[in-house]
Amino acid sequence: MKRARSRKALRLGLTPGCPAGIGPEVLARALVEAELPKDARLRFFSSAAVLALGAKRAGVPWVFEEPLLVLGRGRRRVRVEVAAPDPGEPGSRTRPGRPDDAALQCQRDALVRACVAAAAGNLEALVTGPVRKRALVVDGEVFPGQTEVFHAVVAPEFPPPLMVFVGGPFVLGLATVHLPLADVSAALTPTLLDRALDHLHAAARKVTRKRAPRLVVLGVNPHAGEGGLFGREEQEVVAPAIARARARGCKVEGPVPADGFYADHARGRPPPDAVLAMHHDQALAPYKLLCAGEGVNVTWGLPVVRTSPDHGTADALAGKGKASCLSMRQALETAVRLAT
Repeated sequence: MKRARSRKALRLGLTPGCPAGIGPEVLARALVEAELPKDARLRFFSSAAVLALGAKRAGVPWVFEEPLLVLGRGRRRVRVEVAAPDPGEPGSRTRPGRPDDAALQCQRDALVRACVAAAAGNLEALVTGPVRKRALVVDGEVFPGQTEVFHAVVAPEFPPPLMVFVGGPFVLGLATVHLPLADVSAALTPTLLDRALDHLHAAARKVTRKRAPRLVVLGVNPHAGEGGLFGREEQEVVAPAIARARARGCKVEGPVPADGFYADHARGRPPPDAVLAMHHDQALAPYKLLCAGEGVNVTWGLPVVRTSPDHGTADALAGKGKASCLSMRQALETAVRLAT
């Protein structure tokens, strides 16, 4: 008789994002609604007071049973380990929609604590709440986003990861992310595109469970350069990268005009398995519409899974109990799927 193999409980880290925004409340609501493993070990890298604040705003029952904050009732009770019970934790008294220094310190401290735990091998996955990017200063260095902080703290020896989005009709990858539009062309190097296509191919295989997913690459310029009339990046950088990816065994098409690609999709053309876009708004403006509130940001290419909802702090909704937790719920469930 074969002995059943024991499975290690998933260790899932959680951060609130900025407590002046909707992060803590959508996290509290999502935790009681998400389908998570019963034995998952949930660790919140801020105080019980910050998560309790979110639960109160979201109308989620809670009770503190040191060192746990217990959310929900009945079969929907979720036990979360908290970093500290101290009700004076920075950010726990922040007013909704009114970010102050304490709120910015809270979002930064929680993110750094979680990243340090991930770097130490104490987490299989991390779900981060929405933050204010202007305040992401760690050890004197200014970071443009949580992805960059995660990379720098968790695995700086790894090449830069790819920002990937799931939840829509295809997996989406961003070749460049938090850059001024004027800097995009210079950033699109052969090395960057080779790495992005390899990461996207791996992400599409994992998400779709297809051995040979079909990828489409969007052009940089209007009409994908119109044969060089509107720019030569497609001819000189993007097309050669596609050719190299094909030589490595990837099934990839392009570069194609972005507007035509999305128009064809709207007319019913079957979508590819994954799309590589050249810059932030070229991709995320239409993709967020296609996701209908359920998009998830995934950091691809590092040893620990990290996901995040695809929205910001939404100050206008903070504290009103009206913010949707769909994207946060999908971020939790996606983190579990990818980590297991």
